[in-house]
Amino acid sequence: MGIEVITADGRPGAAGTRNKGGFAVETPWILFVDSDAVAPPGWRLKLAERMTGANAVQGVYHSEAPGNGAATFYKNYYYFHTFTRRIKSPFIKGCGTFFFAVRSEDFRRLGGFDENISGATIEDADFSERLWASGGRTVLAPEILVYHLREYTTGDFFRYEWNMMRAKALYLFRRDRDRGAPSVSVAGAGEMLPVLAGALFAWVLISGAALSIAGISPGILLLLGGLAGLIICQTPFIYHCIRDGGFRGVRACLYLLPDLALVVPAVLFSMGSFAAGRKYM
Repeated sequence: MGIEVITADGRPGAAGTRNKGGFAVETPWILFVDSDAVAPPGWRLKLAERMTGANAVQGVYHSEAPGNGAATFYKNYYYFHTFTRRIKSPFIKGCGTFFFAVRSEDFRRLGGFDENISGATIEDADFSERLWASGGRTVLAPEILVYHLREYTTGDFFRYEWNMMRAKALYLFRRDRDRGAPSVSVAGAGEMLPVLAGALFAWVLISGAALSIAGISPGILLLLGGLAGLIICQTPFIYHCIRDGGFRGVRACLYLLPDLALVVPAVLFSMGSFAAGRKYM
């Protein structure tokens, strides 16, 4: 197909590998596509239509997922739901490099991705925040539905989430204060309120369950209150996940509680790591 393949030196990680390719191109735009991401037919025309007046363009994960695993469906549908329903603006604060196009001049001006971030975790959020703070805007392209080939076992999923949450927490602790509002998700802070509230209610539920088991009477009230709060703030996700996923969507919703509950211990763990002098994963 006439594609030039170049080799990244040493072990530069996700950020370094993308920088190697990004700085080598001579075109006005750079398109990053993950190896396990399949763009839809006609993506080139759809992308070109979104480029006018934009600094970057972001594709969207498809709601469908490979295999029959609930963890895989949950992971993909969570992103699909965030891209298409939580984000209300035509612009997206964060970015996901599974399908992300950016003007070459902006990429070079910002120095590419932070190569101190060795894994594929928060390097895209760091870059998109710097782009946003410098006046650049990323246009969301929901018509570019990218099919994600990766499948997760339950163990794979929670290891991935744990590492991602720790990386996000360390990022918040080390970031400069002159970058504007932080972005630890493709959605903005206000758009992520249901998730943050869900993390709080998850621990109210867990605390209530522990107190109930210990025979302490207010425990059942906390348990029921936490469950009700969790369901209320996550009702849109639960409804659409079950509607679009059927029985697999029902099973996927069971990942909500443990996934949201991971937020608090991940932040506390990263807080300790940061206090001990660790700034990166």
